[in-house]
Amino acid sequence: MIENEKKVSIIMPVYNSEKYVSEAIESVCCQSYKNWELLIVNDGSADLSAEIIEKYAKKDSRITVFHKRNEGVSNARNFALGKISGEYVTFIDSDDVYHTDRLKKMVQVFEKHGNCDIVFSRHNEFTGKLTRIEQIGLGKTTIYDENVVLKVISDSQNHFICNIMLKSSIAKKEQFASIRFAEDFCYIRDCAWCCRKMAVLDEVLYYYRRDNENAMTSHFFTEKYIKDFMKLVENCYSFCRNHELEDTFYKRMVAHEYAQNSMRIRKSTSYLKFVNCMNDKSFREGIKYADASQCTLFEKILFLMVKHRIYFPFAFWIW
Repeated sequence: MIENEKKVSIIMPVYNSEKYVSEAIESVCCQSYKNWELLIVNDGSADLSAEIIEKYAKKDSRITVFHKRNEGVSNARNFALGKISGEYVTFIDSDDVYHTDRLKKMVQVFEKHGNCDIVFSRHNEFTGKLTRIEQIGLGKTTIYDENVVLKVISDSQNHFICNIMLKSSIAKKEQFASIRFAEDFCYIRDCAWCCRKMAVLDEVLYYYRRDNENAMTSHFFTEKYIKDFMKLVENCYSFCRNHELEDTFYKRMVAHEYAQNSMRIRKSTSYLKFVNCMNDKSFREGIKYADASQCTLFEKILFLMVKHRIYFPFAFWIW
C-alpha cells in the first residue's frame, strides 16, 4: 500500500451466487490499487455463497462479511452504505468482474480533477468465464462542471451502478429505492443532484455478466415485477416534484417512463390487469406534469393512449 493512498470502499451484495462469487472477489483482490475494503452483504443466500465469502474474509482482513435476511439488492446496498469507512465508494455485483486497474484509474481521476464528486467509467458484457481482459477505450477523461444531473440522465451509459465511483460524503446522502428495476439509475440520479463536478473516463473497467440465470434480466417481463415498473414512474415524477423541476427535459423524462412502463406492463400481464395498472391513482399523478412533445413517435402514441385511457382491446396489442 502506498502511503497516503485514500481508501476505497467496495460494496458487494450477494444472493445465491455460488457459481460466480469467487471470480468477482478475486478480481477485487487482484487490484493494482491496494487500499480498499470490500463489504460483502449476504442477502439471505440459500446456496453455498455464505461459506465461500467467509473463506475469503478469513484470508484477507480487508474483506468484511455481513449476513442478513433476504430483503433485496437495494436494501443490501443501503445497509453497506452505513458501514463504509473509505474516502470513495464503488460497487460490484457478485457475478461480475473488475479490470485489474479499475480502482487505480478511477481514483487517479479524482486526484487529478479537484472538486470532482463522481467518476464514471465504461463496461463491457460477457458470458461464460472471462479469460482475457484487454485495454478498451482511449482513456480520455471528460469533465462536466454544470448540469451534472442532465448529463447523467442524457447518457444511458451513466445509468449503471457498475460504472461509478463516488465520494463517500455524497454516496451516504442518498439511498437506493426499494424497487428491483433501475434502482441504480434512481440512486445515481439522486447523487448527481448533489454533485458539483463529474468526470467520465472513456475506458472499460468493469465486466458485466449476461448469462446468470438468477439475474432479473433473465425473466424481465413477468407479473412479479409490475409493482417495480409502477414504482419507477412514480420515483421519476417524485424526483422532479421534490426538486421543483419545470424544465422540458425533465417533463420529457417522465413522459418517456410512462410510455416505456406501459409497454413493459402490457408485456407482463393480462388486459384487465394492465387496465387496472394504468388507472391506478398514484400512477396517474404525474401525467399532467409529463410532456411527450419531444419523445419518439412510438412513445408519443403510447403516452397519449395512457393519458386519454384508450385501453380497448385492439389498441392493447399496439403495445
